[in-house]
Amino acid sequence: MDFNQVKLGDKRLDNRLCKTVDALTENSTSSILGGCGTKHDAKAFYALLSNGKFSREKLEEAAQQATVNRIISHGLTEVLLPQDTSDINFDGHKKTEDLGYSSNNTKGVKIHSCLALNLDGAPLGLLMQQYQTRETAKQEQSKSELKKRPIEEKESYRWIETVRGCVKLLPKNVKSIVICDREGDFYELYAEMLSLETQFAIRVTQNRLTKDGERSIQQLKNTPTCGTVEITISRNSRKNTPERQAIMDVSYCSVTVKRPKHASATIAEELEMTLLRVVEATAESKPLEWIIATNISVCDATSAMKVVEYYGHRWKIERFHYILKSGCQVEKIQQRTYERILAVLLIYSVIAAFLLSLTYFARTEPETPCDKFFDDQEWKILYRLINRKKTPPSKPYPLVTAIAYLGELGSYKHSPCDGPYGVKALWQGLSKLFDAIEFADRLMG
Repeated sequence: MDFNQVKLGDKRLDNRLCKTVDALTENSTSSILGGCGTKHDAKAFYALLSNGKFSREKLEEAAQQATVNRIISHGLTEVLLPQDTSDINFDGHKKTEDLGYSSNNTKGVKIHSCLALNLDGAPLGLLMQQYQTRETAKQEQSKSELKKRPIEEKESYRWIETVRGCVKLLPKNVKSIVICDREGDFYELYAEMLSLETQFAIRVTQNRLTKDGERSIQQLKNTPTCGTVEITISRNSRKNTPERQAIMDVSYCSVTVKRPKHASATIAEELEMTLLRVVEATAESKPLEWIIATNISVCDATSAMKVVEYYGHRWKIERFHYILKSGCQVEKIQQRTYERILAVLLIYSVIAAFLLSLTYFARTEPETPCDKFFDDQEWKILYRLINRKKTPPSKPYPLVTAIAYLGELGSYKHSPCDGPYGVKALWQGLSKLFDAIEFADRLMG
């Protein structure tokens, strides 16, 4: 786990931290009390959080360095950096010190997370995470007044801070591709990334004024199609739509957008970027459409679709937040101070990143030996649980096989309409696996 190298200045505290994180990883759906196993261990963890030598900053540095080390060990020269914001609801925590609001009238914390992925989309770890809590329940200013505020005073400034922080953390020979949804479509962020020579792929919502006096999206839509591609549209369990193939028209154009009136005069007056559009050509109803801004070189339909493919990995940051809230159940954290809540949030975030990595690493490098993620006892007991045999194999089996075992142990039903094993099934499988290991330890003890 990413906190193994943390040094708090006391070996007992270091051991306590590692022991607790390992326990919570094995029981990610439990409370701290349930995850730690005993009241004594849980009490010791609470004491750790309030110890003067404990430092959330040291935990953060260790998690960041572990992610950077993976990037280096994989020999990567480019990484995808999807970032997004999610609200953690602590509305029941009326007496928690210094806890404000995550949204109107809701007590909580806004967390802004950035993962590092390889170009195939496999998660490498948590690179940055920021936290905000509002002092007041409701913003008193109008939209026009909010626009006039300096970017440094807006909550959206966290997007810029995250890009700056990631650039500092990454080795100089590693290029980053920042991936954002529509919330990241604002002029100041583009200006920052272009000044840092950072690549980006951002979903567009603003129809900006160009130096030619046109609107950027209209200019793009007036551009002839450069080709068509066939892509697979994944099933949507919420809308109950099956997986299907879609023919997409591709177009792109270079634009020079002008600085908005509300933006600071210290920011570049004009920015050059490429807009690309992918729209469903044969849809009977409302067609699928993506408009993406990028500074990655686009010269044809193939290179345009490569940018779309990069953007397509953005949903993994949503899965990360889903695991954090629904799997690790961080909204049930019970701490008396805001600072201690943040420390536990960080610990669970590293656990959530581990679970996400386990899922998708198996898809991109399925033949990796499972002992890269599981120790000997874990993969052997997992084998025995699924195959109902007393003797496990002598050598570790592939990671993709271990994932299949965990999915079967969890909630995966093998229905014809089911897709690949999801993170929900995996964390349920992990929980059952570690229950079995604990039972085996008790028998042996």
